[in-house]
Amino acid sequence: MAFLKKIGKAIGNLTDKINGTVSPDADETPETPSSGRNVPASEEKPKRNAKEPGQIFNNAIDNRDQAIGYILEEFKEATGTDSQSLRSLFIYVIVDRPDYNVKDYAWADETMKEQLRLRLDNAMLDNIGSKVLDIRMVTKDELPDNARRIVNDVLYYSFLSAPKRADRVRATISVVTGTGSLASEIYELDSDRKKVYHIGRGQMANKPGAYRPNDIVVRDNDRDPAIQECNNHVSSAHADIIAGNGRFYFKALKWGCRPMGGSCSKLIYDGEEHEVMDTMLRHPLADGYMIELGKNVILIYNEITD
Repeated sequence: MAFLKKIGKAIGNLTDKINGTVSPDADETPETPSSGRNVPASEEKPKRNAKEPGQIFNNAIDNRDQAIGYILEEFKEATGTDSQSLRSLFIYVIVDRPDYNVKDYAWADETMKEQLRLRLDNAMLDNIGSKVLDIRMVTKDELPDNARRIVNDVLYYSFLSAPKRADRVRATISVVTGTGSLASEIYELDSDRKKVYHIGRGQMANKPGAYRPNDIVVRDNDRDPAIQECNNHVSSAHADIIAGNGRFYFKALKWGCRPMGGSCSKLIYDGEEHEVMDTMLRHPLADGYMIELGKNVILIYNEITD
């Protein structure tokens, strides 16, 4: 019993150190100050060399693998723990701006989450993040006070609350005249009403595994043959617009992703075209962004701020 009590106290102290708090009976050490106050991230001792946001190493594969390795190293003292306070794990990746370029952070994706979960389990750290395991892209000023550094200005984590933006986000989708046509002149998106908006040609998608009604409908019967020819390059299950963390994201499906054998999808902003090359990534949308579907159909995304 004494041994189990000692192990339990060690795990409790580890949790306190991680979260920046001290339990009443915790040993006083330089890392757990007697004042018991939260230690701001800015006061922590830097752990690793500072890097530019979005860049840890040289390429996406190295970034993903090394980031997971650093996370595992951080938690190695908790091997075998069943502490309830460690069951929610939030990994924060620092981005340079809210409408960040996803290509710069391609390593922090669903694959990273899957591999992190597997390696935590294999390292007997299966309780950590067993309830919630999430990777959040945030700017530096959006980090919660309890976030702890892993790699300076690039990678942080917390077992407590994730950063929150305004819960509700609203926007409109319309089409650039002459590039194609929509069933409705304007579509209004509201995250309180719906979290995922399906985009496709026709009222109903007819792709295997994607039989679903479309919320943003590209016409499949326009009276103008030239306009309908533009529309014909849009798949019936082309893409989704997804609400999350106080903003909307664009995500291509395989039928709307050219490298997957589908039609092309592009985001147009800052005067440049950015083709969507991956169906795993969610691309943040910002006011005034344009979305090109197929070869010609161009949608305009506008945020509603009132």
